[in-house]
Amino acid sequence: MPFDEDDKEIVLPNKKGIKQVSSQKSIFDNIPRKPTPEEFEKRVNQIQEQSMGYKAKASELAVRFLKILADKTLKENKNIFTTEIEKEVLSKMTALAVEINNDPHEQEGMGSMGWITLLLNVCLIQRDRLNKLEYEIAKLKQQCDPAAISVLIARELNAFDNKKKSE
Repeated sequence: MPFDEDDKEIVLPNKKGIKQVSSQKSIFDNIPRKPTPEEFEKRVNQIQEQSMGYKAKASELAVRFLKILADKTLKENKNIFTTEIEKEVLSKMTALAVEINNDPHEQEGMGSMGWITLLLNVCLIQRDRLNKLEYEIAKLKQQCDPAAISVLIARELNAFDNKKKSE
């Protein structure tokens, strides 16, 4: 039959005489080995813990910064301790931004972007506060206007005279 030869065993040539083709190292020798699933999981957990640490530090510093902004003490009434605390918070905020910016596992500039976002929110809060104060000043000016006071006095005198006449 034509396919009877397939049933015969195929004899492979003897490989004892094969020598290494090149004495150079393989290009695959310097490739880092693939981590095991356990190593990979451990590394992922470390990166997540580091990220959570950044978030916790940023949150704590943001709260401290907002408390400093809420303080209504005039500059001339602040003591040395208050000034030092303010400087310390600012230096810690800067250090954290640099640390996050230098972290290879974070997006570029994320440390700076976090604080920029906080400062933009503070700008909006300050704008709202300034608008409210400006409105209150305008109301006070209107109430203190001499012409408005004269009209108010005249109205009160007329009301008093009308009351006296009706009695």
